Amino acid sequence: MERSKIVFQASVDFGVHCTFDLEITSPQVKTYLSFYGQINEFVEFGQQLMAFPRSVAHTVSFEVGSADKASAMAYLLISAYCTDPQGHAALRFIVDNREQGAAYHCFEFSIASEAASINKLGALLADWNVSDTPEIIWKAETR
Repeated sequence: MERSKIVFQASVDFGVHCTFDLEITSPQVKTYLSFYGQINEFVEFGQQLMAFPRSVAHTVSFEVGSADKASAMAYLLISAYCTDPQGHAALRFIVDNREQGAAYHCFEFSIASEAASINKLGALLADWNVSDTPEIIWKAETR
């Protein structure tokens, strides 16, 4: 079975801004979202993921856009959380492209992953220099 993964791609626009393209794949779901942001958009989230989890109740989230369905802007939520008291972890995704008609899609799903693998994702994002490395790929590790 193929492992779940996230492909992050960035195209630098005007020096400090980027167009980000994310492709999130699990054995059951594959989704894609594009959004505009700063070149350092993922640094803080990456740093928080590197310290995850501090407790079983600890969550770390990255959000672009608004969960309010009235918003026309695409919405992305990535949230790291523990799935049980033993500290097993997962990433939760909500991806809503807010397109109209047949182009519309909205997915909500989770990808199980070892906390150490989520920490590695954090290191990739915290150190990501989008100008030098326009693509990073993270694959979830589970036991």
